[in-house]
Amino acid sequence: MPARKCFWCKIVLVALLGAISLILFVISLKVNFQWALTQEHIRFRKGFPSQENWIASPYGTLKSYLFNVTNGEAFLNGSDSKIKLQEIGPIVYRIKGKNEILNQTDSSLTYQKLRYDDIQFDAVGSCAPDILNQTIILPNFILFGTAAKFHDWVFLVRHAFNAITVKEPVLIKETINYFLWNFTTPALNSLSSYVPNIVSNCGMLHNALKKKQEIYNVKIGSKNGVNNFFRVNSLNQKKFFPEQINRLKNLKLTTDAQYCPIELSEAFDNSLFTPYLDPEREITIIAGEACRTHLLNYVDTVHHLGFKGFRYAINDNSVETSCLDDAMGIKLHKGMFDVSKCLFNDVPSAFSLPHFYGSTYNWSEHFEGLSPNQKDHEAIIVIEPISGIPIEEKYRFQSNIPLPDMAGYSKELQRFSKMVIPTFWYEYDLDDLPPMVLFFMRFNVHVTPIAQPICTVFLFLFTIWCFLYTCATLKGVKISHFLLNLLNYKNK
Repeated sequence: MPARKCFWCKIVLVALLGAISLILFVISLKVNFQWALTQEHIRFRKGFPSQENWIASPYGTLKSYLFNVTNGEAFLNGSDSKIKLQEIGPIVYRIKGKNEILNQTDSSLTYQKLRYDDIQFDAVGSCAPDILNQTIILPNFILFGTAAKFHDWVFLVRHAFNAITVKEPVLIKETINYFLWNFTTPALNSLSSYVPNIVSNCGMLHNALKKKQEIYNVKIGSKNGVNNFFRVNSLNQKKFFPEQINRLKNLKLTTDAQYCPIELSEAFDNSLFTPYLDPEREITIIAGEACRTHLLNYVDTVHHLGFKGFRYAINDNSVETSCLDDAMGIKLHKGMFDVSKCLFNDVPSAFSLPHFYGSTYNWSEHFEGLSPNQKDHEAIIVIEPISGIPIEEKYRFQSNIPLPDMAGYSKELQRFSKMVIPTFWYEYDLDDLPPMVLFFMRFNVHVTPIAQPICTVFLFLFTIWCFLYTCATLKGVKISHFLLNLLNYKNK
């Protein structure tokens, strides 16, 4: 009796497994496993690896480069007609940031981005362990920036400026640490009494890495669809950059359809992108430090970390026709854009690619020592298209001070008329993704497309085997029962 009971248990178990296998087989025909995983990804659930990694980001390396003036005295006295520059760097810092979730619903996510939560100097990665203590000569950017701001003011203002800065050197010899973190001059304190929005410390990294409020609200969830995943609804509860409010008002007054990347509509925060990217799809990212958005231009397909990735160049070809080609009345060259309202001290400032790469500015008329090239100076992002996760990033930009005709200022300042003076340039490199994120990405991108057809065939064959096994076993039971009855009949 126990053997008979065990026999029927086996039959029921095989039949049940066959039924389950049949259901899974039908599901595998109807459902795309990769798509199902993507749907789970855009829900962005709490506790999932994709969200946990995103919370502990960004993380990477910041490399800074300065331009040492090697012939300052010869240029100022007229012996040399051009400024000779020597690039100093990289000066490397390890950066760790985080995203603090403030509120999450099924369709939106509100979070605060803390880009520079932890900053550590990397002596090994820098060009020299003691690079911060080395002395170089740089233009007095405070002096030049303020002079450029007053260029179209009344003559009395420039006269007062000359009186205040009469003892202020045009070139300053100091340590790299001073220029990066504690750049101040006696004239700066005097000017702060007369000029609004002047900060006391003009250190380049001191201001560039200063913590500021960035509260994003982005779309998530299947309700918004895959194509809208992580598109920004608002930044600090606004759909535009407040620093650009005057430009926005002017745009609304004009009838021309002018390109102006100062509204956040449909942009991304540059941490995650929509899955299933198409090279033809237009992508814009928010550049908070520049108070604008950037258009990503698809370049080609590359391989990185074992993934196929779309390489995009951060290069706005329309900037020459945009509303950002003027810095406080100073016309900018193509390949530059105004950031005067975004940086400290509210003086004429412009960003370009390093060494003026891609710019129409004829830098060789004023400088020696620059060598713009695509490999070292192009800004790029590589995105894995299935997941929409960035796998490589080299965010490169150069900060400059555009100068007008310096008539009315000292003879030394007039030597710099109509130059665009590079202050420094930086490169932010995204670190490799954590192993757990890479595992899930590889599973979704590489394993799932191969595993699904294999699983489908296996489920089909297993279902057939279960069906045949059950039928054959039951048929065998019937035959055995018939023969047993026949033998019993003959014995009678």
